[in-house]
Amino acid sequence: MNYRYPNASLALFAKAPVFGKVKTRMEAALGKPGALALHKALIRYVFHKLNDANLCPTTFWVAAEGAADKSKALHDDCFLSLCNIKNIKEQVGGDLGAKMAYAATEALQHCDYVVLVGADCASVDAAYLESALKALEGGESIVIGPAEDGGYVLLGLREVPACLFADMQWGVPSVLEITRQNLRAAGLKWLELAPRWDVDRPEDLPRLESLTPEFPKL
Repeated sequence: MNYRYPNASLALFAKAPVFGKVKTRMEAALGKPGALALHKALIRYVFHKLNDANLCPTTFWVAAEGAADKSKALHDDCFLSLCNIKNIKEQVGGDLGAKMAYAATEALQHCDYVVLVGADCASVDAAYLESALKALEGGESIVIGPAEDGGYVLLGLREVPACLFADMQWGVPSVLEITRQNLRAAGLKWLELAPRWDVDRPEDLPRLESLTPEFPKL
């Protein structure tokens, strides 16, 4: 495979598709079967949108919490239909920050820079990913793609500074601002891209209709 950024890696973060354990905030609008279907559709959509651009190699980092059989969850057909089993890895760590730090550290043993993206960040397209890759290739150490809800949809790293994930309460609107404060306090510089959105709540669903290529009907 001829990648435009062969020295990079894309780490797609996803929860294993376990009934009743994914997109739970969507259940009021879609029910549990619909929430699971949405979760799987987002994984496939984001993977194809980013991986098929041949920018850099892609690895799934999967959270298997809530799965009765962790191995089966990691190797669900949702992932195996998209990539080789060797490119499906388990998220390791106590909270999201620890899991991202672990995945980034592991990836950077085999590449010069890594970009982490959530598999529900449907608004992140190949052009957005490439803007992060270009910045990292050009020497930026940290690239952040802000989320409209106050977190971030993309994180690009050449290194994993300890301050990046310290003392963080995940899932709150202040994640990005605390991240900025931590980086400033450590004297680190970073690049921010334009804000994008992810799919967490029922009010986010209509935005899927604006996507290109078209998001599949559930």
